[in-house]
Amino acid sequence: MDIYDLDIGKPVNKKWVVEAKVGEGACGVVYRVHDVENKKIKAALKTEANDENGVLRKEANVIKQLQLRKHMVRLIHCGKREQYSYIVMTLYGKNLNQIKKDYELKNFTHGCVCKIAIQALYAIKQVHEVGYIHRDVKPSNMVIGRQGMEKRMVFLIDFGMCRAYAVWEGGVARHRKAREKALLRGTARYCSPQVHSRQEQGRRDDVWALVYVMVELADKLPWTGKKEPETAKMKQEITDEKLLEHCPSEWLDIFTHIRNLTYEDRPNYRLIYDKLLATMTRLKTTFTDLYDWESRLALYIAANGRYFATGRTCY
Repeated sequence: MDIYDLDIGKPVNKKWVVEAKVGEGACGVVYRVHDVENKKIKAALKTEANDENGVLRKEANVIKQLQLRKHMVRLIHCGKREQYSYIVMTLYGKNLNQIKKDYELKNFTHGCVCKIAIQALYAIKQVHEVGYIHRDVKPSNMVIGRQGMEKRMVFLIDFGMCRAYAVWEGGVARHRKAREKALLRGTARYCSPQVHSRQEQGRRDDVWALVYVMVELADKLPWTGKKEPETAKMKQEITDEKLLEHCPSEWLDIFTHIRNLTYEDRPNYRLIYDKLLATMTRLKTTFTDLYDWESRLALYIAANGRYFATGRTCY
């Protein structure tokens, strides 16, 4: 899939004006845009060059099926021009990687990670319930809202890597048979060992990636910065106990459950949720407690009246 860049200030469909590029990845370029008649109305616009390998139409279809579900992006509009296709979606706030960097947080506390993971788990479950696997669960695809209560919610984004695992035959849904060999789809740092072996991804692989995300947010992943072959080797060799030695004991129970799943198995989302909630209960953490970045911001505001985060003032 080819990237297609838009000029800042360019109007799209006589409705949206490009303000800034906010992200770029394997599945397209994302811009912040505003309504031509009201600059206060903001949205995210994602583009890709028109070619036979484009994935934007598939992504729009997945988002449509998730429209009424929580912790999900909303599709506002989609269209096609001579050289590129685009979708317009809800504009959310920073992703978890940006938050760690901007607020100078090396790691998140275990209670904070559990709150994030519970919301991410719910979002992943929603994707699975409409018959898809996300295949790129990672911190940069988890964002917070921009306004009101949504600023305390975590949303899952970027469905360009999604693949349907459920197929319909004669009006009955069945699990898609695994291919003998599959391409590596996703991000090497977070994908399961099965993905490195070019095995078909199932629902287990999304929640497997979620555990790796949890470990990274709370501690570190030992293969960070390594090339894909070495990353695969380290994942195969490291024990769960070693990987999770600085994490809550309940997380080991989660990983044990996930390791015992086969390609077609449905994860026990309730078990994972219960273990995360048990961690929060033991740590005396509640959902109304401030996130780590909110606590950092509150401390700076109390001391200085304002907080400078990587050159930007946050109020």
